[in-house]
Amino acid sequence: MKRLFIVTLLTIGFIPLLTQAQDIELTDPTAIAPAEYQILGVTVEGNENTREQFIINTSLLIEGNTIIYPGDIVNNAVTRLYRSGLFSDVKIYVTERTATGIRFLIEVEEQPRILEYRLENIKRSERRDLEELLVLTPGTVITEARIGQAKNTIRRFYRQKGFWYTTVETSTEEVDGSADRVRLIFDIDPGDKLEVKDIAFNGNEAFSDRKLLRKMKPLKEDAWWKIFGKKTFKEEDFQEGKESLLTFYRENGFTDIRIVEDSVYTYNYRGDKTGIRVELNLAEGPQYKVRNITWEGNTVYDDETLTESLGFEKGEVFNESKFDENVNINQRNTDITSLYQDIGYLFFQVVPNIRKVAEDSLDIHFEIYEDEIATIQEVNFTGNTRTHDDVVRRTLRTIPGNTYSRQAIIRTIRELGQLGYFDPQNIEPQPIPNRENKTVDILYKVDDTQSTSNFEFSGGYGGAGIGVILSAQINFNNFSIQRAFEKGGWTPIPSGDGQKLSLGVQVTGTGYQSYSFGFQEPWFRGRPTSLGFNVSYNLLNYRNSSERNELFSTSVSVGKRLKWPDDFFSYRTIIGYQLYDVEGNQAFFAEGTSSLLTIEQVLERNSLDNPISPSSGSKFSISGEFAPPLPRFSEYFKFRTQYQYHVPVVEKLVLTSQVQYGYIGYFTDDKRSDLKKFLVGGTQLQQRQSFLYDNIDLRGYPGGTRQSIAPIEEGRKVGGTMFSKYSLELRYPAISSEQIQVIPYAFVDAGNSYLDFQDFDPFKVKRSVGFGARLYLPVLGLVDLSYGYRLDGVEVPGGTGNVLPGNWEFLFNIGTPF
Repeated sequence: MKRLFIVTLLTIGFIPLLTQAQDIELTDPTAIAPAEYQILGVTVEGNENTREQFIINTSLLIEGNTIIYPGDIVNNAVTRLYRSGLFSDVKIYVTERTATGIRFLIEVEEQPRILEYRLENIKRSERRDLEELLVLTPGTVITEARIGQAKNTIRRFYRQKGFWYTTVETSTEEVDGSADRVRLIFDIDPGDKLEVKDIAFNGNEAFSDRKLLRKMKPLKEDAWWKIFGKKTFKEEDFQEGKESLLTFYRENGFTDIRIVEDSVYTYNYRGDKTGIRVELNLAEGPQYKVRNITWEGNTVYDDETLTESLGFEKGEVFNESKFDENVNINQRNTDITSLYQDIGYLFFQVVPNIRKVAEDSLDIHFEIYEDEIATIQEVNFTGNTRTHDDVVRRTLRTIPGNTYSRQAIIRTIRELGQLGYFDPQNIEPQPIPNRENKTVDILYKVDDTQSTSNFEFSGGYGGAGIGVILSAQINFNNFSIQRAFEKGGWTPIPSGDGQKLSLGVQVTGTGYQSYSFGFQEPWFRGRPTSLGFNVSYNLLNYRNSSERNELFSTSVSVGKRLKWPDDFFSYRTIIGYQLYDVEGNQAFFAEGTSSLLTIEQVLERNSLDNPISPSSGSKFSISGEFAPPLPRFSEYFKFRTQYQYHVPVVEKLVLTSQVQYGYIGYFTDDKRSDLKKFLVGGTQLQQRQSFLYDNIDLRGYPGGTRQSIAPIEEGRKVGGTMFSKYSLELRYPAISSEQIQVIPYAFVDAGNSYLDFQDFDPFKVKRSVGFGARLYLPVLGLVDLSYGYRLDGVEVPGGTGNVLPGNWEFLFNIGTPF
């Protein structure tokens, strides 16, 4: 077919070179006069991967349209097709022209497509990270836009890591001799990782450069003494540092603070060594102080109460962060919004108006719109796939018909988290207010996908006299005894009613065996009353010794929540029976059997926000245990108290302080024995073998009857009638996810066991320091590992095998100390 060449697009500089069209019958194209033609048809050649209709539509040379030819229509068609990025060459021919009609042929050469791409000259880890960021799908056309986007992604990736002067070169190579399927190669030079050598401030008069430099974190300036880690420049650190700097100024009364200009550039800081300099030009403005605080529209609270909640006094420097928190929401729930919402004023609004007066003073006026009290209409919840609705509903502190309370929502979140069935971080309350009816619906979103049952298994060495320790326990923390007897209830474990069932066994190489079974119903007969039952058997048969100890014990407990002094209180009554069988040469325990019938009362206040790793709250308990002097029964009375307090220090860093005391006495003198006296040291795993005593764990010191911290009488270690224990712990949840929690900590422990009142001295204690970690796995439960350094020693009768100071002691335990 005879063709008349009209236009060819050259790719030099991406500027098309368009030639004038030639008529078939004329030799001089300029002699063709522009005329109106109807497009009779358009054909396309050279397209293998691009639809013909797409090419025609993009060119706008559509059959049936009327055009002026010669004119810009053909030139524009070439430009549009080239700008699509799909073609490396475009040619348009006139194949037929009549007096009123014209036909075109569009000939294209397609850009090659990506078969794969490769990143060269970089680390494997960087390659993996970049492959997640780059959007280069096999089969897509290689265009300058896609290549440019990929280059920008690579440069941005390295800039965020602190690299400068990153270069990226691209090339292609054919794969299996196919020109339309190529491998795209990125040759990457990450450049230099430069450190921030200087951060300079201009215009600061109120604070020194050194003070402001500390407020620019996480952006840091390098210095010769800072040997840990590179102080590289990262854009996200720079932006966060600027915001931190502005916040610092605003917290100190400089509400007009502005960063007029900032610049980041490289310079030679020593010879030919290159670093980064950051400069900030500041306009501080005046430091404002509070002059007057006035209120309007408040009827529920008087001006003095609201001003006290705001937390500012006349003449005080204005702290913007403190102001925002105390007006809206603060951690202590003492803000103005909480004052109103805790008593039902959900639709309450406070509008502050801050007016600058004189040169450095502020008048603050609040307009209060109290509105009406909101009533809770409906309360629903979603996400409890494993836990029955009634278990969730009985935990809620927001009840339909009650007045709305923000504090009740906070308590509900805490109570749901304390159950252990839901991820505390994923409990989300969603109030749905209805302003017209003055009601509110509340929806709680929970997540019980984490396992509520766990199997604990551990093994280790407990030291001399104890040997190898093996322990296994299975806990069903959301058990359902009702479903256990229903068809299909075992899928795989009957669960959903919030009951707790545990089975445990522990053995050691010294002949110790322990078996236990426990069950607890936390909501007996539809009331907030807990009912529990426990039974256990312990056997200690010393190797190469005639001594043999057995213990059978069982107990029933009943507990109830209290509403006074507040609803964090609860009490438990525990009735227990214990049967001891002692054989062999026991100096302080008479051979034969001993029985105990005990009644214990426990009063507890627990406001911890998390049962595994609390970040706030406290726990206090006081207990009295009585074994009355019945015929053929042993007797004693015992009092114990403990208090722990958790407070966040910085972000997630938590400081915990604990103190414990205990005392045991007797109703009569003729039945005194070492039974149930106090030993201090070791962990619960080690101490279970000393079941004739009451064992108090203390990190850094071994457990067991022989090496525990206890007084010595008549050449033999005996239990103390009193004990004291103190502990400080600083911990940080390094990893917190549904699969695992890792909580490293540092600790200081101290404690002692005393023979009697005359020997008691609360400051005469055995001390240890150290570190450890708690690992929580949904299947295995909580495992506590500690490594303690003893500052004091423990005397062992006979003078051999003393527990010496200056040594480290590794201990492990199962279960939470909180």
